[in-house]
Amino acid sequence: MHLARQSLNFAAEMTKSMFTTLLELPLFQGLGTADVTAIVEATRMEFDTVAAGQTLLHEGDACTGLTFVIGGQLTMRTPSADGSWHVDELVDAPAMLGLDVLYGSQRTHRHTYIARRETSVMHVTKSDVSDLTSRYEVFRLNVLNALTTQTVRTTVSLWLPPADTLEGRIIRFMHNHVQRPAGYKCFDISQILLGQYLGEDPRYISAALARLRKLGLVRTDRRMVEIDAFENLLREFALYRSRQGDKYRKVSITK
Repeated sequence: MHLARQSLNFAAEMTKSMFTTLLELPLFQGLGTADVTAIVEATRMEFDTVAAGQTLLHEGDACTGLTFVIGGQLTMRTPSADGSWHVDELVDAPAMLGLDVLYGSQRTHRHTYIARRETSVMHVTKSDVSDLTSRYEVFRLNVLNALTTQTVRTTVSLWLPPADTLEGRIIRFMHNHVQRPAGYKCFDISQILLGQYLGEDPRYISAALARLRKLGLVRTDRRMVEIDAFENLLREFALYRSRQGDKYRKVSITK
């Protein structure tokens, strides 16, 4: 009897812990107590721990379900199509990986995820995701909201007005190649290659990066442009441009 009581208490604690964990994750937010309890009891959830430095998912791996980051931090590395350069971004818990490639014709991961420190994750298979989507309206709305947010973000960036300085064009290039315009970013790209993308001489690229570095907005090396907080870069450069006005534009144009 005593052992049975202990087992029941342990099961109750596990259910409570899972309930709290799920409500912190995208797609599960807004679900009621009864729905979350039913999901915990009926859905196959695989848990894993990834040691610091180990790779959780590789770019090109088949997407067979959703991976939820429930603790820790990952580096998300996105390579160019030819593999000549890449950009690193940080993914903090709670987060969701794989929804953009779970359905459709492109069902392989577009990023590589590497643990920066010990990271806890939860995997839910594609069939279980489909089942949850059909059974729970809140879950289904959360899926649609996540997908439409990604689509709108991409569409809006395509219609932004052209930048009128080389620094602005460099920032726009970076903005168009990040998954989220906030947080830490590190571009592993040579100034020669960046110049080819922008149609500019590498000397002018170097000078423009030096001006951004002097403003304290970036750190640079021969193959690296590093930004601590991308949202600060966007805000501070916009403020600086507004204060300088046409004077800054003329200086930048002359390189």
